[in-house]
Amino acid sequence: MTATMDKPQLVTVRCRGTWEPKVRTALRVRRFEPFYSDEPVALGGDDTAPNPMEYMMAALNGCVSVMIAVIAAEMEFKYEAVELLADGVLDVRGLMGVPGVQPHFTEVRLTVKIKTDEPRERLDELKEKVEARCPAAGLINAARVPFHSTWEYLV
Repeated sequence: MTATMDKPQLVTVRCRGTWEPKVRTALRVRRFEPFYSDEPVALGGDDTAPNPMEYMMAALNGCVSVMIAVIAAEMEFKYEAVELLADGVLDVRGLMGVPGVQPHFTEVRLTVKIKTDEPRERLDELKEKVEARCPAAGLINAARVPFHSTWEYLV
């Protein structure tokens, strides 16, 4: 282990939020322009932006994409394109306070399609390493939410 990796290398990730009318929130990360979360009309919003749980699925896609790039470089795994689809299943009764119904995802499904000439064994190795090191996938697994992923060849 290198001298730089034998001690924790902690980084704080921060997002500020400002409530706006109904259930809309202005979100600010670092120096970037604000982005927003909202809810569909049926959940009290105006449907002007993705809802927070949709952002969680977007974060999973983004995190997996980053980890593919990092780990593929380490493995000298060559690829041309990646498409990702993340689905989180919620029982909205949990959001509404129904006793015994969890408000978080009951299941998360991830489909990764990758354009590569690498053999299946190498793709499986990439999948294993990405899912073991991806912080977003790690959070889902730590929450004991069933996580199902499929990695396919993109043609």
